Amino acid sequence: MVVPLAVKPGAEPLAALWAVNDGEKIEADDLANPNKQRNSAWDGHTARVFGARNEVVAFQLVAQAGAGGIGALEVRLPVLRQVGGPGVIRYAPPAADPSYTIGRQIQVFSERCMSIREKSNADWIYLRDSPAEPPDPLGNKPVQLVPENAAHGGFPLSVPAATNQVFWFDVYIPRHAPAGIYRGQIEVRADHQVRVVPVELTVFAFTLPDQNSIDAMFYYEGSQVELRYGRNLDPVFHRFAHRHRVEFVDGYDIAKASAARSRFTGADFTKANGYEGPGEGVGNNLVPRTFYGPEPDFDTPEKAKANAPLWTDWLAHNLPGKTTFLYMPDEPGAEEFEYIRSLSAAVRESGAPLPIFVTHAYDAGLGDAIDIWATVADLYDSKAADVLRKQGRDMWFYNGQRPNIGSVVIESPATDPRATIWAAFKHDVPTYFYWHTNHWRHNRQVLPGRERNQNVWVDPVTFHNKRGWWANGDGVLMYPGEDLIYPDQNRGIAGPISTIQLANFRRGIQDHLYLTMARERGLDDLVDRTVEQIVPAVLDEAGPRVSFPQQGNDYERARLKLALALSKS
Repeated sequence: MVVPLAVKPGAEPLAALWAVNDGEKIEADDLANPNKQRNSAWDGHTARVFGARNEVVAFQLVAQAGAGGIGALEVRLPVLRQVGGPGVIRYAPPAADPSYTIGRQIQVFSERCMSIREKSNADWIYLRDSPAEPPDPLGNKPVQLVPENAAHGGFPLSVPAATNQVFWFDVYIPRHAPAGIYRGQIEVRADHQVRVVPVELTVFAFTLPDQNSIDAMFYYEGSQVELRYGRNLDPVFHRFAHRHRVEFVDGYDIAKASAARSRFTGADFTKANGYEGPGEGVGNNLVPRTFYGPEPDFDTPEKAKANAPLWTDWLAHNLPGKTTFLYMPDEPGAEEFEYIRSLSAAVRESGAPLPIFVTHAYDAGLGDAIDIWATVADLYDSKAADVLRKQGRDMWFYNGQRPNIGSVVIESPATDPRATIWAAFKHDVPTYFYWHTNHWRHNRQVLPGRERNQNVWVDPVTFHNKRGWWANGDGVLMYPGEDLIYPDQNRGIAGPISTIQLANFRRGIQDHLYLTMARERGLDDLVDRTVEQIVPAVLDEAGPRVSFPQQGNDYERARLKLALALSKS
């Protein structure tokens, strides 16, 4: 139950209402944000967004409380109707299962802020006090996108005086929606005051494919979900990931892959299982044999030689065409190279087509033992990557590191994950890897004396290792909707609660589809110009400063140019 704030009698609850694109983090006390008057999604009167069919577009509504505060605030966007046509995009209230999306074309969330009092100090994320540091790293940063039916942070909300409360709107444009202009209005109820904000959505005459043009490989630990919720919720979490066009991954053996087969055939992502949206009926692509190391089945050459053919034969008969690999020791030192070479040689001797994956900068010392190199951003080697691809091998990159790519921490701009996916497009990287999505229980690197079961809703520091390196929000792209360990933080949501970071990864992945489609349609000049505008110097091209835009407006202008061209091609 929400206990209303004491409000000043006679005061107008709302001091201001305005909209902004999905590429900004509007802090609670930022009452003079430069986007307030005008931005790509706001002309001073109407919230304006655009997209293709089969795309999730998002925007934010900022409600500024007046001098007396707001006791009860809630918003609604019931419907968007096509002007002069039959198209309708509807809202439906959330179900108990937050991943149930049938008929839920419009979804509404409240944004929750976390107080960042000290900058992350992990220098592989960004270097403090350098030109690459986030431009405004401290303050009350919006993080979680809380469902409207949550026990804490759901509707209605109380808002202190002279404070922003921001709402996030996801709009899924159905794959058969007629192109045209759609209009509706947000209804804002603040105590006795009711206001409306017009919304206009332009649906362009092209459709985003269900199959992504880049694989987003995000590590997911099901055991952490069971610890917080007291039950297995893998189907819910994988539907949630699919809606964001990412894949939650871990290692699979034959038994695990057999049990999860419908995840890879696409049956899990159909209306029969409560799913409607991007990638409907399309299965996940990534089926790693092991993760974060060779694991017991592959930890000796003898076992590697015996088990590799069993796995690849099963895949060929049951999940043909999927991407798999054997994960070597994570971020190995030179002393482990001989061991890695021995495992690789054993797999090759077996004749099994099982790629060998390592998280390490390209090193001639490992020679031909590695099929897939995954590097941190500042160690990515474009020349080596080109040579590897000509040989049928590859180079990926992982995590975040300003200025080479964006950083996935709370104090970074909202657009950092988006820039990362643009960097992957520019350098033809087929897979981006993020090290953890639900690092709610700290791994074995934890600083001695620090509680491993992290209170992630309260403490923004989610990574803190023995060497004294730590970071705000690192490894946490979603938050627990229920919590048996910290029951006072239980939101009563039977699934994950998303973040602005994850939503901007989805935005980048959809941008990648725009760029890929434009390239396929021969719009090379436009693609090259646009990429150069957004990510002129990333990965091994980067200088001391971030080269990519750090606000949403520039990205949206670029996306609009692509949308106009695609709708005519």
